[in-house]
Amino acid sequence: MLRDPVLGPVYVLVLGLLCGWMGFRLGWQARNRFLLPVLQGGMGFLAFLWAWTFASPLSAAIAVTGWTLGTSFPAIGTFRRQPAAAEAQVLRAAAYRAEMLAWLRSGVGPEAAPRRTALAHLRELAAYLLAAAATANAGALVLGAVLLNYMNAYVARLLVAARRPWTVRLLAWNVWSLVRVLGYVLLGVAAAAPLLRLTGRPGDPAQVRALALTGALAVMLDLVLKLLLSPPAGRRLAAAVDLDLAAAVPQPGTSPGLTRRLSR
Repeated sequence: MLRDPVLGPVYVLVLGLLCGWMGFRLGWQARNRFLLPVLQGGMGFLAFLWAWTFASPLSAAIAVTGWTLGTSFPAIGTFRRQPAAAEAQVLRAAAYRAEMLAWLRSGVGPEAAPRRTALAHLRELAAYLLAAAATANAGALVLGAVLLNYMNAYVARLLVAARRPWTVRLLAWNVWSLVRVLGYVLLGVAAAAPLLRLTGRPGDPAQVRALALTGALAVMLDLVLKLLLSPPAGRRLAAAVDLDLAAAVPQPGTSPGLTRRLSR
């Protein structure tokens, strides 16, 4: 069934979705900000390795894509309902939110310093690829879980503070960030190939090269889109969100939405 051109991709996508969902649930129940991404990444690695071993590198990339979705959807809902817990249990949640809200308030984004933005992207990508190559993608998936969590925590806060909910739903996850996640998924799978080959799990070299090339193009497109689209996207998003509410520090047991209703 895994070799079926239709059922195979669907099967590994569902596998990735389920592993993403389970990884987040197990990590969230652990109530530990370090165990959360480790358990998420561990479940993602199981889906990745199973798909690589019994299908192909492309199937492994599809499984990891499913994992990103499967871990993100429950995370956003949980972070909306439990903002104080998200603040405590998600690495970089507060720092990333402050950084993004500063961009929305000022209107000054990465386009103001393209060289610095490009260098920051390169440093992050280098760390991710090193982790992927050294651990057959396991470490990269843990790093990816950290990134997804703090971005999802930010998105959840915007959704709670939304004045125009549909605008926020469309723009909170920036299009360039979606492209970057896809690029990282593909590059992480490709970077794992040498170590997996040494452990007796060779993948189709043509597929690995295609994944590497497509992933590289995606991360370059991410940077271009970020520099070009961040000004108009930032203006639209800022107008659709109560930025003061989004910036408020949540108190245990009280959601930002409840705080807004009580203050009226």
